Amino acid sequence: MFRWLFLNESALTPAEHTAWKLSALRIILMSGFVLEAAVAIHSSLDAIAVGAYQVLWVVGFFYAVLAVGLYYSSRHLRAGAAILIGTVYASAFSIVSFISDFDIAKFGYIFIYTTPIIARLFFGTRLAMGLMVFNFLPFLLLLMNRPLFTVPGFDVTLPASNTYIQSLLFLFFNTCVPLAVFRVLHELDVSAKRYRQASDALAVSHAQYEEVFQNAGSALLLTDAGGQILQANQLANNLLGRNADKDEELALFAWLSLDNSVRLKSPNSDESENMRMSAYRTRDGKLVALENISQTSTEHYIVALRDVSGLHSMHHALQLSLEREDYLSRHDALTNLPNRDMLRSHLHDILADNDDSKVTALVSFRLNSIRHANQQFGAHTGDILLRRFAEELSRALPKNCFCARLRSIVFSFVVEHSRTPGEIIKLVEKVRNNLPKELEINGENLLVQFSAGIALVRPDDKLPDDLIRRSEVALDTARRSSDQSVTLFDEEDAQQIRRSVEIEVGIVNGLKQNEFRLVYQPKVARDGNIAGLEALLRWESPTLGNVPPAEFIPIAERAGLIRLISNFVMDQVCSQIRDWLNRFGDCPVIALNLSVTDIARSDLLQLIDDCCHRHGVASSYLEFEITETGLIANETLTIHHLDELKARGFSIAIDDFGTGYSSLSKLSHFPAQSVKIDRSFVAQIGHNKKSEMIIKAIISLADILSCHTVAEGVENKEQEIFLKEIGCDFFQGYYYYRPLEVSALELLLAELPAKENLPPYQFKLA
Repeated sequence: MFRWLFLNESALTPAEHTAWKLSALRIILMSGFVLEAAVAIHSSLDAIAVGAYQVLWVVGFFYAVLAVGLYYSSRHLRAGAAILIGTVYASAFSIVSFISDFDIAKFGYIFIYTTPIIARLFFGTRLAMGLMVFNFLPFLLLLMNRPLFTVPGFDVTLPASNTYIQSLLFLFFNTCVPLAVFRVLHELDVSAKRYRQASDALAVSHAQYEEVFQNAGSALLLTDAGGQILQANQLANNLLGRNADKDEELALFAWLSLDNSVRLKSPNSDESENMRMSAYRTRDGKLVALENISQTSTEHYIVALRDVSGLHSMHHALQLSLEREDYLSRHDALTNLPNRDMLRSHLHDILADNDDSKVTALVSFRLNSIRHANQQFGAHTGDILLRRFAEELSRALPKNCFCARLRSIVFSFVVEHSRTPGEIIKLVEKVRNNLPKELEINGENLLVQFSAGIALVRPDDKLPDDLIRRSEVALDTARRSSDQSVTLFDEEDAQQIRRSVEIEVGIVNGLKQNEFRLVYQPKVARDGNIAGLEALLRWESPTLGNVPPAEFIPIAERAGLIRLISNFVMDQVCSQIRDWLNRFGDCPVIALNLSVTDIARSDLLQLIDDCCHRHGVASSYLEFEITETGLIANETLTIHHLDELKARGFSIAIDDFGTGYSSLSKLSHFPAQSVKIDRSFVAQIGHNKKSEMIIKAIISLADILSCHTVAEGVENKEQEIFLKEIGCDFFQGYYYYRPLEVSALELLLAELPAKENLPPYQFKLA
């Protein structure tokens, strides 16, 4: 009930005042509806007793109007208030007009005097003033002691009418209207209290704002739209060099110099963003940036200042660092010459605008003597030699000639606008002649030896890398020559290099695609029996065709791919041995080659052990052949590996014996069981007495070392007779058997007659 009358003031905004107006209206209507019920009931009973039924109609009408007013008060405040004002006027005029006793009826005018107050509460001053003026009419009638009008035949006068009228006046003026006024006064008290609280809170908030503004940790300004300083905290004043008490200058940019502003970075935003991306000089030389600009609701601006003097110094240092980094990314750190990337960029521009009527070339110099300097005096001296050579080359070249360090010891320069290739060659020769033959470094005279390669720009050249590649091909050709020549690019050399690259790539793919296979060439004893097999690798590429081992093995060694090939061969040989053991119960000794790289592998023994264990192959079925060059490449590690292999039961053979440079004393330390005479000596039997003498010496040396001898490349009867006469143990070559596929080898071995007491290395498949 009270909640319905006394509405929550916080439900609506104080500016609208709707809550207390609606509450006051309901108080008047409800109090009138309830408190005057006793008068209405009593007067209705009295009217029934005397037969004045028209009183019932009047009472019922007014209660219906009050009910309608209450109903509309919940939906439309002004409609309810209008009904209330209308009800007051209707009550007053009904009393005046329907009660025949004018002394009683004139009390009805008193009700009218409340309408200006009600109108002011709910409608405003204009209506209230209008009703005050309007109320002069009934007031004049009251002074003249005259009724407004009468309705003949309609009289609601009752014996107790005076009591009823006085009771209504008492209740309306003593209860209903005062309660509504109390409600208004209560709202005024609440509003005043709220105002005091808001004022106190505002004072506290202002003090807090001052604290925050002054101690925000940032230099803050409050300015108007024109940039006039309205307020500044102490940090801002200190930053600007401004004394707020003495300095009368309020324009912000009177304290910041636009002329000496510094752009912090490239902006991509609007004008205000551009301002924040700039730093401005203060009067005392500091750099200040407008770090943030925020607009307030009152068209003012909060500006945050920041001292970026140190940041600008760091930014400047960073810019220099980036420029240095960019320079280093395009130049060689040792010689300060442009590097390969910058050379490519320069060549790209030349090729894009090439004049076919002129001859342009890329010349590359390779400093061949750097290896000697590094080995004899160390890498530091080699670096000095490179730097000095770069300086001498730059001085020897024509002015504005673009020179770069292509790679470690290769320097390239571009020769443009020549008429013929001959002119370019003459220029290169002139540069070569102008370069010193020696350079003094740390008191030592170091030779300056270099090769030169020239690649001419072709009309169809588009890619710088093609031109660079041709110059390196020409340079490589010059380097392999006997003198320090100048070599023009040759297509045959390029073809060889292209094929080397194709083979290098093809080896990796070929191992994955099972393009490699093993064939086996028998070794024959003096009585003609097969004493063992040598595993030989064959490669048939879909794109390169049949690539001989003499071609792809050196490339694999240079490219570091020989490890993959050796792993493949070892696995295939062990797998084949296991297959023959499973099928036939026995297997010949199979020899396979170890390259110079293989014998120096730290995991060689582990590889061999793992492979034999994986396939279940005993060491007695394997023989490893290593060249004489491989024996001396890494002597200590080689002896260790060979000793370990011999201790495990593997056979060791020295391949291509007589073609290396090892001494007899060194050979005596290697644990070999066999020595293979190189085919180059065997081929000279019957034609070259010196070769025959070398073969005899090898066999004699093998006897001293307690080694068997195997002659490679035996092609005819004459060679066989000579080798048998001087005591060679085993033979291998086309005169006996070519390298055979596995299927052909199995047929061959199966057809051999059974023999008793076979000598060592002999084997027969049952």
